[in-house]
Amino acid sequence: MNINLNDILKINFLEIIHLNGLEPQIFKGVSIDSRKVRKGEIFVALRGKNSDGHDYILQSYRNGAALLVIDKKYFNKNEKKLLGKDKINSPIVVVEDTLIALGELANVYRRKFNIPFIAIAGSNGKTTTKEMIAAVLSQKFNVLASEGNYNNQIGVPLTLFRLNEKHDIGVIELGTNKFGEINYLCKIVDPSYGLITNIGNEHLEFFKDKKGVAKEELSLFNYLASKNYSSLAFVNADYKEILKAGKKVKNRFLYSIRSSKVNLKIDNLKEHNGKYSFDIINQQKAEKFSVKLNLQGMHNVENALAAASVGIVFGVPSIKIKKALENFKPVDKRMQVLNLKDTTIINDTYNANLDSTLHALQVLNSMKAKGKKIFVFGDMLELGKKSQENHTEVGKKYFQYAKQSNVPMYLITFGKHTKHTYKAAGNITKAHFLNKKQLIKYVTELVNSNDLILVKGSRGMKMEEVVESIVNKIKNK
Repeated sequence: MNINLNDILKINFLEIIHLNGLEPQIFKGVSIDSRKVRKGEIFVALRGKNSDGHDYILQSYRNGAALLVIDKKYFNKNEKKLLGKDKINSPIVVVEDTLIALGELANVYRRKFNIPFIAIAGSNGKTTTKEMIAAVLSQKFNVLASEGNYNNQIGVPLTLFRLNEKHDIGVIELGTNKFGEINYLCKIVDPSYGLITNIGNEHLEFFKDKKGVAKEELSLFNYLASKNYSSLAFVNADYKEILKAGKKVKNRFLYSIRSSKVNLKIDNLKEHNGKYSFDIINQQKAEKFSVKLNLQGMHNVENALAAASVGIVFGVPSIKIKKALENFKPVDKRMQVLNLKDTTIINDTYNANLDSTLHALQVLNSMKAKGKKIFVFGDMLELGKKSQENHTEVGKKYFQYAKQSNVPMYLITFGKHTKHTYKAAGNITKAHFLNKKQLIKYVTELVNSNDLILVKGSRGMKMEEVVESIVNKIKNK
């Protein structure tokens, strides 16, 4: 990586201290963590909920930071200390907002590379779809992909700073929980290709309803449309909102599980114990190839079709698309099946909203179990006024599955919102907890051989702690 004086001068700065020290320098990287900053790197001091990077400016300087980016508020209050007592000799760039400066610098660096970028947005399945796309494209290209869920105003810039001359293509996940964030991230990444996985019930506390979600997620296609003929949208035609918005983009590639009026469709869909096999049909070339996924859930068929669409547009041979999809393993904490002795755990603890929870229940229902089926469910957060309604719907759906099941189905809920799930689940075996330790004690005592357990909840509920406790119990038997 190399960033120089000309690059620094392209961001919106207010003042540069020790400007002369900038001229001969080539900076080797960008860091936001004073503990990890290396000699010759730029340190950007970000203000967070629990900590402030400005408190670690001196530490980052002593660790070798060659340039410091700080905000006006801090500089005005600490100018004498910085230039006097602390004796910081590295160049200091003063900006209005360091988070915005981080994005601006990432965009400046990204534009040094004339390679295509694919942006992935949507309510559910972004990370899995992004990883699938990266796996498919890696059959032919050297791919830069977002690590994990580095999909926000910090993660996206940090991903771009990993770019180097060996990369042929970039695959970037865009997340959002407020209006305007997708468009803001698009301006940083400047993608020429975009894919929206689906439109669902996410972050309703902020977006109010599904229309609000659609407005925000579909802004990716609005950005692509502004680029006129130099962009292409991958359109999931099974969602009317996505299909309609996709028409704004001059170049489109349509895929669908249900419709035949698309570029890419599926046929011969078969399910076995929650996993699916199917044929992918490229109607442009009258080409067909079969895929057998090693993933649970119908929603992953949709994700795989999205990844295949990208692979086809970028010229990846069908045999290599098939190989990438069939070898793909679940992303950590996302419908991750753990087979431990004779007990199976579905670890879907990364996050939860109504749609992803119903998908997970569909998988639990379709999988076979010799013992009990147990659903351990933590609160779905950030649902606002829809919280009671959505949690109630989960309870009703689980009760339907339980009535039809040929094995006992247990429901264990945790948190103040899942009480509505508990109440709606009818007369099945169930328990509700507000205390995590009591929850874990109950669940670990309940689980026996041949049981199938689904654990799910929003990120803030840290339901992976339940999974870890069950795993430890089984391993120590």
